[in-house]
Amino acid sequence: MNNMEWDSIRIFLAVVEEGSMSAAAQVLGVSQPTVSRYILALEEKVGLNLFDRSYNGLKVTEVGASLLESAQATARGAESFTRQINATSEHIDGHVRLAVSELMAYYFLPDAITAFKHQYPYIEVEILISDHGVNLNKRDADLLVSIEKPEQPDLVVSHLFEEKLGFFAHRDYLSENGEPQSLQDLHSGAYQIIGDDRNGLYIQQADRAGRTLNKSHFSFRTDSKKMQVDLVKAKAGVAVTTQAVAGKYPELVQLFPEIALPPVNWWLVCHRDVNVNPRIHNLMTFLSQWFQQKKWLGCKLGKK
Repeated sequence: MNNMEWDSIRIFLAVVEEGSMSAAAQVLGVSQPTVSRYILALEEKVGLNLFDRSYNGLKVTEVGASLLESAQATARGAESFTRQINATSEHIDGHVRLAVSELMAYYFLPDAITAFKHQYPYIEVEILISDHGVNLNKRDADLLVSIEKPEQPDLVVSHLFEEKLGFFAHRDYLSENGEPQSLQDLHSGAYQIIGDDRNGLYIQQADRAGRTLNKSHFSFRTDSKKMQVDLVKAKAGVAVTTQAVAGKYPELVQLFPEIALPPVNWWLVCHRDVNVNPRIHNLMTFLSQWFQQKKWLGCKLGKK
């Protein structure tokens, strides 16, 4: 397969996934005329249209759909080949791309990464902060720290640590509004509730604690966990966060400590093809030991 054939497959897949040539061009980092040229060349070679054109965008035709599975298989093979090439590199210097959630990035990771750089000064760590899906197969990242344990057989997964959750508010907010005596009291409308917009963590935790809620109960809605903590610090209301994060701020008070909310578990994930890469393996091993030995507790909670 020559470069032109691979480029055609790559561009064809991007157009299918994005639904338009302009969107595919943006994702691929090429011009729209380049995408159009490759698609037209493919259609001329096949002798039939691969896409139906309309004002609503492009829709793959039956002929195009028949080519899609083999194109995807070729792309997976190329991705696997690239991962294995990177995995066999014996150079200890270079960079590793680590994907983490916002909560992990701002409250748990900085001391660990600093300690890692002291031990491995020639490994550059690129940190991707994302609370959305990260695709390790497509090399969005080399390593992923996730609160959801993936089940795919081609991934290497290890448990990092477990963190307890709780309801928290600023002590000045409670002095002004009074401390709620129950979940029913908290959600009676007398208190400002800081909740999620899409992921539903607060609703899930309240439901498990015996209180059924919906978004109408929230005075503030954001999926940014850092923003939720900052709102609590600003005396805006009550939110659910981890005890370790709230423990950084002595002005925050836990409500209903007797209510045992289900804990959050953190998982460290990489693709099995790159697990032997020394840079990736060293970072994965270091983070596993750091969190499992609870070194982050001393760094984070000991510095008030």
